[in-house]
Amino acid sequence: MTLYYPDLSNNNWRSAQDLISFLAEMPKEGFAGVSHKVSEGNYYLDAYWPICLNWCRQNNMPVIGYHYVTENDPASQAQTYLTNGGTTNVMLDFEANSGGIENFWNVVDAFNGINFNVQLLYLPEWYWSGTMGSPDLSGLESNGISLVSSDYPAGTGYASSVYEDAGGDSGPGWQGYGGAAPAAWQFTDKATVCGIPVDCNAYRGDDINVLFGTVPAGPPPPPKEPDTFAGLPTDDSIWTLLSSIPGVFGFGR
Repeated sequence: MTLYYPDLSNNNWRSAQDLISFLAEMPKEGFAGVSHKVSEGNYYLDAYWPICLNWCRQNNMPVIGYHYVTENDPASQAQTYLTNGGTTNVMLDFEANSGGIENFWNVVDAFNGINFNVQLLYLPEWYWSGTMGSPDLSGLESNGISLVSSDYPAGTGYASSVYEDAGGDSGPGWQGYGGAAPAAWQFTDKATVCGIPVDCNAYRGDDINVLFGTVPAGPPPPPKEPDTFAGLPTDDSIWTLLSSIPGVFGFGR
């Protein structure tokens, strides 16, 4: 099964009502969740993020916040995300002006240090192989971080149509790099979602919460068996027991 979710930021909205109308329409069009920008570097708070988070919580829409990484001090970047109320599980957006692999791990450590969990890394292959110099990414898995790739081979239109035109489940965005296999693929920046063109991602799974880290993978635990009551004995044994405790219940007086 393939699920779709948009990747959003302040660049998509002219007003709070634009965002709310978009979010309200998403479930009707079959989208499974949403990723929205929270912050950038140590200087920018996305004003639309709190509106998105509040709506998603009230309407049970899975959501994950993301932080655009820069080369500012890592600790101050984590504090910027915290200040704007980002979700506990976070996606790091690592592309233009984000620096190299050392900066990435320093930012991960800074987020972890104030009790945020880096769940996803959006890292386009062009940036990984170009500016970053093709570093090893095999450490992502052991640190519980899933890769989100980026490759836009197709055109515009409805998300599912663009995805199929881009190769679908066999498309180029599912090819791994750096020793990491993508868990999600941003396959377009021009999917028509709720009437406007936006970035859109595909996830090959049946529960977007697993990708976002909001529920554990695997089946739910079995239901707890109800407590049973054995009942009182039906013969005279209880009276024999009670009569052996003189004085407590008035017996033997």
